Amino acid sequence: MGLPDHIAEFMQRNNPNRSVGVIAVSGGPDSVALAHLMIGLIRQGKIERLILAHVNHQLRGAESDADEAFVRSLPELWRQSAVSARSERIDVAALAKHDNLEEVARRERYRWLAQVARDEQATWVATGHNADDQAETVLFRLLRGSGVLGLGAMSECRMLDAGVSLMRPLLGTGRQQILEYLLDKQITYRVDSSNRDLGFTRNRLRLELLPLLKSNYNPAIVETLCRMADQARELHAEIAAAAGQVLQKAELSRAGDILVFAVDRLRDQTANLVREMFRLVWQREDWPMGDMDFERWQRLVEIVHGLRPACDFPGAIHVRRVGGVVQLRRGAS
Repeated sequence: MGLPDHIAEFMQRNNPNRSVGVIAVSGGPDSVALAHLMIGLIRQGKIERLILAHVNHQLRGAESDADEAFVRSLPELWRQSAVSARSERIDVAALAKHDNLEEVARRERYRWLAQVARDEQATWVATGHNADDQAETVLFRLLRGSGVLGLGAMSECRMLDAGVSLMRPLLGTGRQQILEYLLDKQITYRVDSSNRDLGFTRNRLRLELLPLLKSNYNPAIVETLCRMADQARELHAEIAAAAGQVLQKAELSRAGDILVFAVDRLRDQTANLVREMFRLVWQREDWPMGDMDFERWQRLVEIVHGLRPACDFPGAIHVRRVGGVVQLRRGAS
């Protein structure tokens, strides 16, 4: 199946006709190819309007500004009246003084994309993540010791905001196929020089480890890792459903701002289900999860089983066991 047919089939499965959508366009090959492919659906009457949304993270000086100018020029370059461009400048370095630069950039980018969708009354936001990106993400999380949830990596569709879906139509498409499409259509794009910086772990995975695995161990390593991600997401969905049932049974009435859980309804559950139940609690309460690694989730299991009396967690979350209950409370950060 060629890329135009693949995109048409994806959108037919995941999105109603005549919709308004936002495409996150960095200026690089993947997002530019996605934008160009989506324009084909405008011509077919399947998409009403597109907004090309670009975030200038202000990390590469004149190069970042040139990327922004390039994206803003695309509607006129492609002569599409139903396509417009918006951009936003975010000083990511200033925001990330005490945080991870890449995580802050990602968070701020998605926050703004959701705002653009609301402003434009769009029902979806699409990004250009491809199969190679997915494989890199799986490897990255595997090396960090992620569990089943982390190994699930990126999904094709998820909710970004109320009434707005986040879609990745190229997630099953390899980077080489995308480059061949751009070459065939003679479409220009920008190349981010920071993608060659081996100081970033993801770049080392892309430029060193994945090529090594492909040439010396498994020529189909990208497909293998993507299949692992699919299986991990399916498995995690089953675990999350079971953990949700445990949560309903174990949670007692709140005592003011204290969450209370019955130990006797958790003690016989597997450690995996208890960890996942507490992850659902963190998610529901909108508590910070970025630093909640396996060891920290396991400490919650130890508290349930009386192996430790209490523990403090990132975000000023305090957990303790008192008699037959486990109490969770968030204090001042």
